[in-house]
Amino acid sequence: MLRLRRSFQRSHATPTTPGLPPRRRKSRGQSLVEFAVVLPVLTLIFAAAVDFGRAFTAYIAISSAAREGAAFGMLTTANSNNGAGISSAATGESGAIWGTTPTVISSVGTDSTGNRYVQVTVSYVFDPIMAVAPIGGNRTMTRTVRMRVIN
Repeated sequence: MLRLRRSFQRSHATPTTPGLPPRRRKSRGQSLVEFAVVLPVLTLIFAAAVDFGRAFTAYIAISSAAREGAAFGMLTTANSNNGAGISSAATGESGAIWGTTPTVISSVGTDSTGNRYVQVTVSYVFDPIMAVAPIGGNRTMTRTVRMRVIN
């Protein structure tokens, strides 16, 4: 009986590769397959994080541009009517965002208490790196700031 058991063990033994234990040899390609399955998902997550960072940076830039334009226009009545000066102050703050200059629109009005104000709207078309189905392609970001004219 003992001799039969040893004969069976020898005939059904798994071949071993020098340097690798027998158990590891069976799963040599498993890591590569797992990596191939997970890589597209990780790439999508990374691209989404980069796009979110770019969008957030662009929104901060257009917010600062709108504030700077309104701050220029609120100083005097002459400045509030100077659309080119407001646009120059706004774009001078942000410059080109990811290679595109934002659009600046300014207007002047009077609020319900009779105070004069200047309103500056800055718009920017954000183009994501990866257009994902639910989010889509280009998005227009807009920031409006209204400030009271001092003089």
